[in-house]
Amino acid sequence: MIDRLQELEEGFWKAAGDGDYYREHMASEGLCVLPLGVLNREETAAAIEESDPWVDFKLHDMRALDLGDDEAALCYRAEAFRDNGSPGYVALISSVYIRLGGEWKLFLHQQTPIEF
Repeated sequence: MIDRLQELEEGFWKAAGDGDYYREHMASEGLCVLPLGVLNREETAAAIEESDPWVDFKLHDMRALDLGDDEAALCYRAEAFRDNGSPGYVALISSVYIRLGGEWKLFLHQQTPIEF
């Protein structure tokens, strides 16, 4: 389970600019709590389509929480950089996944930006 969730989580970071990844791997009722607001799946996908891709990112100290047979959470620290001259982004992250129809879907994603 943990390997699949880490793979999905990395996929979300790699998908900057690709809203379809979010539409495919996020639960239809899912929410993202981001610095720009609380967004549903379609709002998140639209925001992602407007974002520049990350040229590099690292996910540190990832911890998994088993919340039951069909629920799990990942918590970690992320560092990400774009190639557009903007400063790097560092945040504490929590992602809750649920298993629907045998597939893991992102249900709640929350970012707390921190200074570095």
